[in-house]
Amino acid sequence: MVLRIMHPQIQEHEHPRTTITAILTAVFLLGAGSALQGTAVALRGNIEGFASQMIGVIISSYFIGFIIGSILVVSFIRFVGYVRTFAAFASLASATSLAHLIVIDPIAWILFRSLYGIFIAGMLVIVESWLNSSTSTYNRGRILGMYSLVYLAAMGAGQPLIAIWPPAGFELFAVTSILVSLSLVPLALAQVSGVPQVDRTPFRPIKTFAKSPMAGFGVILSGMSAEAMWGMAPLFGQNSGFSASGIGTLMLSLSLGALASQWPLGWISDRSDRRITILAGAGLSAAAAGGIALVGAAGMPLYVLTFLFGAFCMPLYSLSIALLNDQLTHNEMVHAASALVVFYGIGSAAGPYGASVCMSLFGPNGLFLFIGVVLAAFVILSLSRLMLVPFLPRRHQEHYHPYPRTTFAAFFLVRRWGERRELRRASLQQADETKPYDQEDLSDDLEE
Repeated sequence: MVLRIMHPQIQEHEHPRTTITAILTAVFLLGAGSALQGTAVALRGNIEGFASQMIGVIISSYFIGFIIGSILVVSFIRFVGYVRTFAAFASLASATSLAHLIVIDPIAWILFRSLYGIFIAGMLVIVESWLNSSTSTYNRGRILGMYSLVYLAAMGAGQPLIAIWPPAGFELFAVTSILVSLSLVPLALAQVSGVPQVDRTPFRPIKTFAKSPMAGFGVILSGMSAEAMWGMAPLFGQNSGFSASGIGTLMLSLSLGALASQWPLGWISDRSDRRITILAGAGLSAAAAGGIALVGAAGMPLYVLTFLFGAFCMPLYSLSIALLNDQLTHNEMVHAASALVVFYGIGSAAGPYGASVCMSLFGPNGLFLFIGVVLAAFVILSLSRLMLVPFLPRRHQEHYHPYPRTTFAAFFLVRRWGERRELRRASLQQADETKPYDQEDLSDDLEE
């Protein structure tokens, strides 16, 4: 099932800047609250005496709900529209966050985290599809980049709050509820542009995976390693004796690393064999994970290594999608979006649980043992693929975009931009079939 946005009232040349600003503001508040809630759940669960493996299950259940919510929300949008659906899901997510304080039980928390994943996924589908209907073909690629960076920044923005309020109290969960509720305000006051419609397209994960096995493994294993780090690093810090501010700094350095490297690694991958860039990123992030395990104690060396881990591990998702897109047309890219989200969801659900098992067996540093093994396995798979297929031709030149780890609706932000380039390419070739196509003729498009 794929969400298509139609907007007959808004012409392509119009730029509803106010709407886009309101949406990005909502995304920042939503991302900050969502990330803070994940950290608070991990820390509070440990304080309440939950086993590490049970905490891993609680963290993983969020991603199961996230996949379900990405599918369910489409029907709600179709029948009641953007604003009312977002308002309902924001209220439910806010209430679910506070429910953790009322029933402190691991089974109940698994249910709460699953429901929270459903509601957050629904809200992100709404803002992504709304962004798509509020942008033109000329700025859609740029807006996708802004959206990705805002979401990444939000993931780290709320983390220092754990140094202000202890996880043993109610304040962190209350702040999470407040941030999620506040994300409703800018969207409720913005003018809606766009009428959502639903296309039912076949879900073919095997076909998508076969287009580029290395990209498929990259999406799955990047989900395992990245979400194991996001979900279980607070527990690592707590069990290693870090102060609350130390845990907050650890999570902030992870987010800053991810922000710093998105565009540089994308630029390199566009101008070289993308598989080599992915291989190098996986190898360096595995080395950084090993370094974190050796350092262990809070301090500048640990934060630098965490920054480097975020810088090389977090872009693997977008780099893998770019590698896959090199083998697809733009319409195929959108149809493959659901499969990619499910691939990442599978990895994201398996990662925190696998890390929790290793932490139960080997102590706090088991987190980085697990992450290192996952990334080392990806390096081996990538090297095997390079030896089997030394040269991988591209069906077309797909430029890198920093895709957020959210829902399939984000893929629509580059669909029409890519179609415009294809039409422009065809018109140039038709005008002079004897002249080979010159990539420079599209320099103005590619700069977007």
